[in-house]
Amino acid sequence: MIHLSRARAGTVAEAAGSFLLLITLAFEVAHHSLTVEFALCLAAGTSFLAAAVLSPEARRPWLAVISGISYVIAVALLVRMVEAPLLNGLHLVPLTLIAFAAAIGRRSALRHRSLDREWIQARRDGEERERRHWARELHDDTLQELGAVQIVLTSASASDRPGAMKEAIDQARRLVGNQITSLRHLIAELRPVALDQLGLRPALEALCRSTSDNFGIDTELRVGTRWDQLGAKLSPEAQAHVYRIVQEAVTNAVKHARPTRIQVDLDNDSHSLSTKVTDDGDGLTPAAAAALRAPPRTTGSGGGMGVAAMRERADLLDAHLTVRSTPGEGTTVTLKVPIRGIGVRLHRR
Repeated sequence: MIHLSRARAGTVAEAAGSFLLLITLAFEVAHHSLTVEFALCLAAGTSFLAAAVLSPEARRPWLAVISGISYVIAVALLVRMVEAPLLNGLHLVPLTLIAFAAAIGRRSALRHRSLDREWIQARRDGEERERRHWARELHDDTLQELGAVQIVLTSASASDRPGAMKEAIDQARRLVGNQITSLRHLIAELRPVALDQLGLRPALEALCRSTSDNFGIDTELRVGTRWDQLGAKLSPEAQAHVYRIVQEAVTNAVKHARPTRIQVDLDNDSHSLSTKVTDDGDGLTPAAAAALRAPPRTTGSGGGMGVAAMRERADLLDAHLTVRSTPGEGTTVTLKVPIRGIGVRLHRR
């Protein structure tokens, strides 16, 4: 809210500066009092300078340049008023402000290009991790069982006994059936059909059901009373990122924490939509918990638990991700997505 108040104040200050400059121009055309023009121009420069301080970083250099130009005009009016050419030296002050603003603008542009490169690299790293994950899943599961089917059928074809042939066919059918189920799970992980057709809540309900059915862990989804009204404002891309973060948190709990219960909560307040995944598993050791709370650059791949990918997705949403864990008492992963700008576009730093 403080950020929004500053942005609004900056907009008001910018509008006030523009209005004062227009009045100054009108007075100049009408040959009005130089003293009034000087005061108006000085006020305009101050308004633009205040707007530069209050506005987002990308607009600051240009507002500072306009402020400097206003001050230059104010000094020129002062020279005309007192008819003292030596006052021209005062132009150095606003010109210095303009040069400083130009330097800041250039540095800001270079910084944004650098951040864009880092963002692209992070996205490529994430894609590469996904490729490695699916390649490993297909190799260790699908390819191995298809190889087993090939061996079973080859052995059966070399046998003259009808019973052996029937047994081999039955075994091959079981292996193929296992792979059909496995591939369905893989496809659901790649892009759940419920997410595209029905939305985030039904997709998470399906995730909880499949976790309960496949692993025997009591997994429940709880939804706040106002979630459906505000959650619908999430863009499809944002819903996909929220789903993946919840999915990763649930998967981590199943693989590493040995929980008996997992609870997924969807809720919201006046500032954000929140998603929380809580398990009653083993929790993390103090060293592992400290590593997860460390800045992303120092965690590498997030200890092999997918936390780096979760943080990347949270960053794209301009959201806040926290991981809290106590040894023997479970882990809680919380994602807070700001309501401001929700469903309009994904944040790109």
